[in-house]
Amino acid sequence: MKTVLTLMLALVFTTILFASVILPPYDKSIPPGLSLPTAYACAMAKLGNETNQFHCISAEISRIYTSEGEWRFSFYSTNSTVIPKFILVQFNGETDFDTGLR
Repeated sequence: MKTVLTLMLALVFTTILFASVILPPYDKSIPPGLSLPTAYACAMAKLGNETNQFHCISAEISRIYTSEGEWRFSFYSTNSTVIPKFILVQFNGETDFDTGLR
């Protein structure tokens, strides 16, 4: 009986933990805190010397990593064997590669 109760409590705790981490989607009626051209310039600066090898195929706003939101850019190479790069630009201007490991 103790084992069942312990497992139930662990399940409830895990559910609460994961539910608190997930943010609601970005409210598209609110203008982003950083303009698209400015965010794109930050993303291109992060690419550095690789700007000639990659091209941007998409930009979107998400709230995966910050509660305010962030721009997420997808860059692909014309060489299909090269792994694509994803760059996050937070509304405060901080820029980093999105490795999906956060």
